[in-house]
Amino acid sequence: MNNIKTFLLAIYLALLLTCHDRVLASSTTRDIIVPKISDWQITVVNDDDLGKQNLRLGDRFSWNFGENMLHSTLFWCYFSKDDGHMNVKVFWDDVILFHRCGWENCVWTAKTDGLYLWNSAIGEDLLVEKWEAGW
Repeated sequence: MNNIKTFLLAIYLALLLTCHDRVLASSTTRDIIVPKISDWQITVVNDDDLGKQNLRLGDRFSWNFGENMLHSTLFWCYFSKDDGHMNVKVFWDDVILFHRCGWENCVWTAKTDGLYLWNSAIGEDLLVEKWEAGW
């Protein structure tokens, strides 16, 4: 009798975990909308470790990569100028970011008032981050 109770408890837990996974999976559309492995290009205008890049006015820095299967790929950049600086994520797993980047190419541009992301969905730059005062 004890073995039957153990067996039934094991089945109950297995079903509970399976249903829990389905509830979690149904609460996000990421796996439906975003392919499991995506190829992306990031372009920064005017770090795995990509090294320090000093860009002059009009310069560009780009890199290509494939997003990992865990949807945890993350890139961030530190930007500085004479009177300001900022730390900004330039790629992370986010459906809104993917939509703005046209699902393959994120273009960031440093301007006088801050950092802009080219929003290919509406065809214009979107101010994402303002410069922080100081260096």
